[in-house]
Amino acid sequence: MKQTTRTATRRAIGTVLAGAAGAALLTVGAVTQAADAKATTTCSGTASVYGILPDGRLTYSAINPTNGDRIKTLTGADLGFTPKAMATLNFNTILVTSTSGALYRVDVQTNNTALTLASAPVRIADSGWTHDKLTYDGYGHLYGTTSSGLLLQYTVTEDKPAGSQHIGMRKEIDSGFALKTLTSTGDDRLLGTTSGGALYEYVISSSGTWSRNDLKTDGWSAFDQLLSPGAGVYYGRVPTTGAMYWYKDADPTDKSGADIAYHTSDPVDASGWTQQLLSAAPNSYKCAALDRDDIAAVKAAGREMMNAHDTAWANSTEWSCLENLWDEESGWRWNASNPSGAYGIPQSLPGSKMGTAGADWQTNPLTQIKWGLGYVDDRYGSPCGAWRFFQANNWY
Repeated sequence: MKQTTRTATRRAIGTVLAGAAGAALLTVGAVTQAADAKATTTCSGTASVYGILPDGRLTYSAINPTNGDRIKTLTGADLGFTPKAMATLNFNTILVTSTSGALYRVDVQTNNTALTLASAPVRIADSGWTHDKLTYDGYGHLYGTTSSGLLLQYTVTEDKPAGSQHIGMRKEIDSGFALKTLTSTGDDRLLGTTSGGALYEYVISSSGTWSRNDLKTDGWSAFDQLLSPGAGVYYGRVPTTGAMYWYKDADPTDKSGADIAYHTSDPVDASGWTQQLLSAAPNSYKCAALDRDDIAAVKAAGREMMNAHDTAWANSTEWSCLENLWDEESGWRWNASNPSGAYGIPQSLPGSKMGTAGADWQTNPLTQIKWGLGYVDDRYGSPCGAWRFFQANNWY
């Protein structure tokens, strides 16, 4: 697999911002407050994906959910048995069934620069686990389907379950779940595709009843693996080419697939995903409401965005430069304005230039930060480059 740490040298945003910035540079000056506006959300985390190769070796891949770039892939040891289905419980615990119906717990010691197991896979059940698919929702429920289409739910009470005492309360949800793929997208929420290419969402109630939302009626038949790290990000693997595609559902709880953004021209990878099984760690990517007037929270979101924009910037030195720069410019206030016409956290001059990053540039600090990072990158190459220029000239 081709490792991508930066997409096409800063992706399209740098190109767009280069033209949008024009000759007018950003200037420092007295700022005032603009009108209040609605809240926004901030997302953070990395898609952590475990897999098993045809030869039985475990793999770990990290993907940037904001742009689809694969950060790294590591290959570990042979598990020592023939796997059938897998579900990731958390960042270092995986459940894997064997073709003989046994259930194993795989404990990962590290997946930083090498993929190393803490021990050999622990056999926690000898038989009975004949599911053809497994997925964990991250909220205590493990789901599995059988070859006949029966959907089962189990309650998981420990991060590292040792057996039936920690994986119990078996509940038969219903039959009719003859799905080609299955993953979880949240608390008792499942996503699956059919052989005909439909994309279905299932919502399971506390009583075990369920409802289905038909997100797409066709177009998803090529995938043999579907996975989600949370927050409406979906990945699909095409077995014939080994390609991995990514999708973003703007509102994963609206019961509609109309707002799913397709990135078919910009896959995670066009080939190389040869794992026979894949599973994402649930909730490894999360979105939460952001109080735009909470400067500490806005800065935290800005640092996450800076790290995602360019992995070479993901260090305390570059962050200190960016923090100081926008402390001076705007105090990191989304509604900071200047009589010159400069506006927002990066003090775009005029503020309307930030429209290239989003229509909500007047009210959304994340849109302003996105634009500002592109401006800094295009004109100065890095936050520290911009900060050095500012210190010498009192503008940037």
